[in-house]
Amino acid sequence: MKVRAIPDYEKTEGFLKLTFLRRTDHKFAYFNLITFWEDLEVIKNFAGEDYEKAKYYPEDDNYLVDFPEKVIHYEVFAE
Repeated sequence: MKVRAIPDYEKTEGFLKLTFLRRTDHKFAYFNLITFWEDLEVIKNFAGEDYEKAKYYPEDDNYLVDFPEKVIHYEVFAE
């Protein structure tokens, strides 16, 4: 994630920041990725017109056991 995903996000103009969350148990590690972008058009520039479709990398097959098809977008309305 640090070698592949983060640099990929960072090279997208309009990308603001990300937070990777990790939780582990005795069998698995669980990850959540929260990204922040200037606007929806920037997300489309990164993800494509079907911006709700999850983006995966070829090497993810080596690490992930679950591949959700969709991502969920939220709008930050207070900080």
